[in-house]
Amino acid sequence: MKIIPGGVKDTPSLTEVRVNAIVEKIQFDVKKVELKAGKKVKLTFVNPDFMPHNLVITKPGTADSVASAAIALGAEGFKKQFLPESDSILHATKLLEKGQSETLEFNAPTEAGEYNFICTFPGHALLMRGIMIVK
Repeated sequence: MKIIPGGVKDTPSLTEVRVNAIVEKIQFDVKKVELKAGKKVKLTFVNPDFMPHNLVITKPGTADSVASAAIALGAEGFKKQFLPESDSILHATKLLEKGQSETLEFNAPTEAGEYNFICTFPGHALLMRGIMIVK
């Protein structure tokens, strides 16, 4: 699988974001994205890694509690894609296996702030995180 580097492409009407899992590193290749409040976003997450990963965008200050809630799912986690029921989750991909990708289309939050994105697979959120800065 050829890996196209992650990054941001911005046009007046749309911000396109591509984020990859880094093989054998438990990290995203994009750590920071700046978005204009309310602007349309098309985010593609690609997993070339052998481990399953997802990408979960959370409300400001809630990434750690969402990650803890995902771990608390225990044996039910795989059935639920390690996505806990939480008002703190704004957008999320499913748990992607090696070679899979998923695209999310949404409008950036209208409230300025720092919105984390994390992988909620148990233990991954400590290292596998980035930030969306909405201005």
